[in-house]
Amino acid sequence: MTMMPTLQHVADALGASPSFSLAAAGRSVMYVTDSHRSLRGVLEALDGAGNSTAQAARPLYRRTAVIGKKLDDFRYVADAINLENVQLQPAQPLNMVDQASALFDSRAAAAVRAGAGPLDKVGLKRESLVEAIPYEDAPTVVQPTTKCLPVLAFPDYFPELDVDAAIQEVSQAILSANPGWCGTFGPGVDDAIDLAFGDLPEGNYDMVQMHLLHVAYRYYDRLTPTAREHLVTALLARGRIHRPRVDDTFTSGGNPTDWSRAGFVSPLGIKIRIGETENHIVMILTARYLTNQLLYQRTHHEDYDNRRNGSVMGGPNCMDLLLAVLRDILRGDFSEYNAKNYQSHTRYAILNLYHFAYDHEVRLAARMVLDYIAARIAVSSSDLRRLVPFRRRNEGKNVTRDKQGFMQIGLVEMTAGADPSMQHMAMLAGNTRIYATRNWLVKTNDQDGNEFIPYALGDYRLPLPVHALFVSDAHRRFYQKTHRTPLGDPEVGGRNCDNYEIYAGSPSYLLTAGGAFATWAVDPGPVTHSSKLRRENDQQLGVALPSSFMPTPRATSDCGDQTSAESVIQFGRFSDVSGVFNYGVAPDFACGPHMFIPRWCDAAMSSDSDAATAPFKFVNRGSAGAGPGFFLAIYQDGDFAVLEAFDTWVHPEVTFNAFRSGVVAKNRGLTVRGLRNGVTDEYTTQAGNVVRFTITDRPGDYGARIDAVDATNSRHPAADSLSAVSGLAADAFLVGTVLNSIGNGIVEISNQPLGSKVILDMSDQARPRRTSEVGQVEQAGRGSEVWVKLGWQGGQEGDVFRPFATLAAARAAKASDGIIRLMP
Repeated sequence: MTMMPTLQHVADALGASPSFSLAAAGRSVMYVTDSHRSLRGVLEALDGAGNSTAQAARPLYRRTAVIGKKLDDFRYVADAINLENVQLQPAQPLNMVDQASALFDSRAAAAVRAGAGPLDKVGLKRESLVEAIPYEDAPTVVQPTTKCLPVLAFPDYFPELDVDAAIQEVSQAILSANPGWCGTFGPGVDDAIDLAFGDLPEGNYDMVQMHLLHVAYRYYDRLTPTAREHLVTALLARGRIHRPRVDDTFTSGGNPTDWSRAGFVSPLGIKIRIGETENHIVMILTARYLTNQLLYQRTHHEDYDNRRNGSVMGGPNCMDLLLAVLRDILRGDFSEYNAKNYQSHTRYAILNLYHFAYDHEVRLAARMVLDYIAARIAVSSSDLRRLVPFRRRNEGKNVTRDKQGFMQIGLVEMTAGADPSMQHMAMLAGNTRIYATRNWLVKTNDQDGNEFIPYALGDYRLPLPVHALFVSDAHRRFYQKTHRTPLGDPEVGGRNCDNYEIYAGSPSYLLTAGGAFATWAVDPGPVTHSSKLRRENDQQLGVALPSSFMPTPRATSDCGDQTSAESVIQFGRFSDVSGVFNYGVAPDFACGPHMFIPRWCDAAMSSDSDAATAPFKFVNRGSAGAGPGFFLAIYQDGDFAVLEAFDTWVHPEVTFNAFRSGVVAKNRGLTVRGLRNGVTDEYTTQAGNVVRFTITDRPGDYGARIDAVDATNSRHPAADSLSAVSGLAADAFLVGTVLNSIGNGIVEISNQPLGSKVILDMSDQARPRRTSEVGQVEQAGRGSEVWVKLGWQGGQEGDVFRPFATLAAARAAKASDGIIRLMP
C-alpha cells in the first residue's frame, strides 16, 4: 500500500472540511478535518495492516473504548447485577437524563462484572462457557453460552485484572462447539405423524447466534485465529434450519423463497403450511445477513452479496427482505407483541443490525425500530414495571392469576411471570429506582442477567425525548393508544389481529388498559388438527390482562410490594378467549366490570372515607408536591366500578378534602343513576375531563371501553386532548401524546415538556430517513454512503460489496451530505 498517492487521492476527492470514515482492520473511526496532515497519521497507521487475507477477513466495526473502572467499586454478588453504586438520585420531577447518561458506563461495568463471574477470585471453568443440547435423531449440539461475551469484554472495563487465561478459554470453548438447529424445529420433525405424536425437538440455535455475532464482530481480535474461522465459517455460517417436507437451509447465502414458513405437511394429501414464528424469522434473517458480510470478505462470492443474492425464482435479496420486515414494524408493530420472552430475542437481533450492518439503509432502519420500541415501552411501563397484554407465551407463570382472573404475577424481572424486557431498558435508561426495594440488585439466573450485556457494550442510545420519558417524572403526563390491525400477508408476518393498547400516564401513576384476546401469533397449520398439540398451540394466543392502576414507586412502603401485581388495582379479568375487552382507561380514570382492591388500598379506603361522601370511597396517598403522591376516588355499584386518580405531585395546592367534595359534587348524577350494564355513562374528573364510558357484563360481551373524552376544560390540555380520539373506531396505528402515525411507515415520537420530537420515516424502505430532536436529518440510500477499496478489481457501484477503486469515483457518486468509507 503506497501512502503518498493515497493522501493525494484523499485531498483531491474530499476537498475542505470533509466527513469520511476509515474502516480499518478491527476499527472504524469517523474523522472530520480540513487538514491533509492530520489524515497522514491515520493512513500510515493503516499501512501496517497490509492486505493479507487474514486482515481482509476482519470485520469492519467500531471497537469498544477501554472504560477503565476499578474492580473494587463493583462488588460481586452471586446471581445478581449489583447496582448499588449506579442509582439515580431520589425521585424528583426534574430532567434526569444527564445524570442517567453519565452513569451508563458504570451500569455497563456492573453488568460485565456480574456476567463474567468472579474472575478475580476463582479460575473460569470451561463448562460455564458451553452448553450441550442433546437430540435423539442427530449428534449433540455443543454451543457457546452468553457468558463468553462478558468475559471477552472484561479487560475493557477492568484492565487492572489479568484475564488472558479466561479469554483463551473462550477460544477453546468456541472450538469445541458445533452449529445447531435454528428456527422452530430441531432434527426428526419430518411429517404429520411427528407433529402429532413426536416430542417436537426445538431449534433455537439462532438465539445463540445473536451473541455469537457480537463476539465475532466486536471481539474478533481477542480470539485465536482458528477460533475466529470456526466461529464464522461453522458456528455462524452453518446454522441449520430444518423444515418438515422442505429442504433444510442455512444461516448464510441467499434467502429461500419460502423464508417465512417452518415447513409443511400433507395429511391425506392436503398440503398444510406451517408458519415460522416472528422472533425466529427476525433472528434467522439477521444471522444470515450479518454472517454473509463476514463470508463475503473472505470469498467475494455472489451468494454472500446481501444486495444481490435474491432467489432466481424472484425472491428478495437479504437486504431488501430485512428492510421490508423492519418497515412493517413501523407500520403495525409486532405479531408477537409484548411477548414473554420472545420480544427480547427479536430486539437483540435488531440491535445487532444497528451495530454491525455494513449497509447504511439497514443500520438506519434498525436504529429507527429501536427508537420506536423504546418509546412504546416508555409509555407502557412505570419504573421498569409492565402489566400489559401480550401475545406468546400464554402459559404457566406468565399468566398466574386467581379464580376471578386478577393477575398475581411479578412486575420486576426474575419475579414469577414478569415482563422480561425491562433489563434492557434499565441498561439504556438507568431508571432503576424500583431496585431500591430489592436491595439494589437486579436478580438473575444462570444466563438471564447477561441480557444486559449487548446493550451495555454497544453504542445505541435512547433519543432524548424517549430517555426523558423514562427518567424524568415531570414528563410523564401522556395519553397513548396503539391500534394493531392485520397487515399484509398473514402467512408471512402472522399479523392477524385487531386490538389496542391504551395508556394514561401521570408523574405519580400509570393507568394501563388490559387489551383484548387475539388469535394465534402465527398460522398454526396442522397443529389445529391435533388435540395433543392444541394446548401447546394455545400458548401462541394473544391474551387480555386486567386494566390497572400502578403507583409510581414511593420511598415509603404504603402501597404494598410494588414489584408484584397483587399490589396493583385491577379492573376486568384475564382472558384468552374472545368476547373480553379491557379498554376502560382515560387520563386519571379507569373502569371495569370487576375490581381488585389490594390490601393497602382497602385499608386506606376504610380510614379515609366517611358517610358524608358515600357512595364514593377515597384513598389519601398525597404528597403535597414532595415526590410521588395521589388521591383516589372509587365508586362501586355491585360488581361495576370506576376509579379517579389525582396527582398531588403535580397539584400540591389541592387538599384531600377539596378533592373529595369536588368528586361528589361533579358526579352526583352518576351515583343517583348507578352504573348500568351496557349503557354509556359519564364521569367528570377533577382535572376537568368529561369521560363517556361503557361497562358490560354479558355472555360474550364482557369489559369496558372509553367512548369519548371532552378535554375542553382539562388542567393538562396538551396531554389530555388527544384522549378525545380514544374511541375504538379510530383506525390510525398510533395516536397519542407521545407516538403518532403521520404516514404509512412514518412514526413521530414527541416529548411535549421538552418541545422536541423525532421522526422515523420508512415510507420508502430503500431510503430510510430519521429526523432527530434537534432537526438533524439522516437519510440512507443511493449516495448517502459510498465505499472505496483502493485497487479493487471487481464490479464498482459504490456499496460495500462492489466498492469503487478510486476516491475520485466515490466523490462523483456520493450525495452532497454523503460519507466516503475507505476499506483497508
